[in-house]
Amino acid sequence: MESDLAFERAELVKAFAHPTRLRILDELRKGTRCVMEMEEILPVTQVNISQHLTILRNARLVDFTQDGAVRCYYLSRPKLVEPARWS
Repeated sequence: MESDLAFERAELVKAFAHPTRLRILDELRKGTRCVMEMEEILPVTQVNISQHLTILRNARLVDFTQDGAVRCYYLSRPKLVEPARWS
C-alpha cells in the first residue's frame, strides 16, 4: 500500500472515530446544514463543531458553501455515510 493511500485511509477512519462527528454526519445526511443550525441540534459549542468539521473536510467526507461569513456544510461522499453501512 502506498503511503499516500494509507494516509488517506487513516484520515477517513479517524473522521469516523468520534461520536460528535458521527452525529454531524447523520445530520448532514438529512441535508445541508449551517454551523449555527448544528449548534442548536448538537450539545457542543460552535468552536467544537467547527473543529470536527475540519477533520471531516480533511477526510473529504464533507464540503461547504459560503455566503459571507456563513458556512453551510453538505456530504461530499454520501455513500460512505449511508445507514446501511453501519448496521
